Amino acid sequence: MGGGDSFGGGLVYALLSDFDPQKTINFAMAASCLKQTIEQDFNHASEAEVMALAGGNATGRVQR
Repeated sequence: MGGGDSFGGGLVYALLSDFDPQKTINFAMAASCLKQTIEQDFNHASEAEVMALAGGNATGRVQR
């Protein structure tokens, strides 16, 4: 639960941060993916964690 909300939140954050179009989509997708690793309905992932996944760090390990 919450993947769509996290995508929307990531999208809004990226747009307000003036990311380029590809970086915007990558950031929103990464936020949505990371949400699936967190229990409950709130995305606790930091901007740095989302940026790492969006930038290609797809090791499958969440750094907390």
